[in-house]
Amino acid sequence: MKVERLAGFIGLTLLVAFFAPYVFKVQQLDILLILLGGILLAIVDFLTTKY
Repeated sequence: MKVERLAGFIGLTLLVAFFAPYVFKVQQLDILLILLGGILLAIVDFLTTKY
């Protein structure tokens, strides 16, 4: 169980690290909301998944 949780955390961290430069660089609000929404969905999925 711990291995799956650790793998999910590493994947989530890599996803956030990949999208972070785009979030800080984007000037358009609609694209920024889409990026933040995708990151938020991934975080919620990680937190609510039961292993």
